[in-house]
Amino acid sequence: MNENWHQQIRNKHRDDLIAAGKELFLKHGLLQVKIKDVCTRAELSRVTFYKHFQSMDELLLTIQMQLVVNLTDHVSLSSNKGFNGREQLKSMLHAWISFARNHPDHIRFIQLFDINYEVYDFTPELRKTYDQFNQIGKENHFLLDVLNAGIADKSIKNTTSPLQLAQFIFTVMMGALQKMVTRRSDDLSPPNEKMTEQLVDMLLRYACNED
Repeated sequence: MNENWHQQIRNKHRDDLIAAGKELFLKHGLLQVKIKDVCTRAELSRVTFYKHFQSMDELLLTIQMQLVVNLTDHVSLSSNKGFNGREQLKSMLHAWISFARNHPDHIRFIQLFDINYEVYDFTPELRKTYDQFNQIGKENHFLLDVLNAGIADKSIKNTTSPLQLAQFIFTVMMGALQKMVTRRSDDLSPPNEKMTEQLVDMLLRYACNED
């Protein structure tokens, strides 16, 4: 019981550091935030920080990977095996948009990280960790099962390979949603309903080779 309680505290501290880091990175950019800033925002000590992360770079990478997993898991869980592939894909695209509407900071952080990744001075070890994370995500793409199901039941008829089609859909969706939640003045712009409907319709027509 005592060990379980200590583990819960450790998990909470780690979550608090991640939440503080995400907030500060979004507010000040990736290069301006220091360990003391994160600790102050999380109300934790530097000693506690180093129990969970070796550096700010590791924290940054951890946040990015966690947000990507949160997004893809949410979208994956929305597919309904009782529907054909096209209908499952439609459900997932709508879930994706709903996630962006409810968590615009997730989308903005992923965009900020992607824009800066190539020029950010990660250590070779951290860069290898992230590159492996991306490679696994591509090879086991969260859209592949639905696309393969659609190809099997003939509701998805695009001649592009399923993996290439999955990557294309991901790129288009994230690019459009990132644009829609870009900060304008003091507020975040929620994804426009008419535009998102057109986006879903366009991707479904492309995936299903519909006129």
